[in-house]
Amino acid sequence: MAFLKHIKLFLHSTNYLRFEPTIKYNKLFSSGAVLTSNENIIYSNVKTFKHQHITLISLNRPNDKNTLNVATVVDLRKAISNYENDPSSTIAILYGEGGSFCAGYDPGELSEAPQVYDEFLKSHCQKPIIAAVSGFAYNVGFDLCLWCDLRIVEENAVMAIDRKLNISNSKIFLKKLLKTVGYSRTMDFLLTGRDIKSKEAFECGIANRVVACGSSVGQAVNMAFNVGKFPQQSMNYDRSLIHEITSE
Repeated sequence: MAFLKHIKLFLHSTNYLRFEPTIKYNKLFSSGAVLTSNENIIYSNVKTFKHQHITLISLNRPNDKNTLNVATVVDLRKAISNYENDPSSTIAILYGEGGSFCAGYDPGELSEAPQVYDEFLKSHCQKPIIAAVSGFAYNVGFDLCLWCDLRIVEENAVMAIDRKLNISNSKIFLKKLLKTVGYSRTMDFLLTGRDIKSKEAFECGIANRVVACGSSVGQAVNMAFNVGKFPQQSMNYDRSLIHEITSE
């Protein structure tokens, strides 16, 4: 019950839960991060919350549907690095504030953000990470979903490669999509740019679970509790082998 209370406090700015926040921030760092007594770290565009062995990481640009700009990618890299280097945290959950996972790149930074993000993509997260997907996961948001190990997708979520934007996709993303859904479906998604709804995402292997609207983070927390209890050394070794095989 105490953990659920902390989760409610952390998610107060999202559409998942509504309540009066009670956390008081007690220290502001020059790096732009805020540390709270409940092990929260808030950067300009990314928030993290930790409880027991679970780290929750959220994209925090709800007014822009969590589109990625350079600053957000930099903050995300910091949050992922902190998680990787925290021996007490065995699994993470990535989601978007305000009801949308990530609706692509910030239109004002199309010339810079993709290059910074491609650098981020070159390395796998060293420990398991679950994507809790709500709302829109377009372009780089779709890419970010596949970068995670597992995807808990809400029934009204939509993924797509939006062809209206003149942006090339990363080779890493296309390779992962190809291995996930096969040649025919990859070409379908790539050439038509059509929406991929949750039912189809589950049927073709993109979504691991489809859940009710507003419940993806809670369902991801339940999964993270179960996964995080297993012996980590052998699990992470097996996971690294999978990444090695799929990278060949």
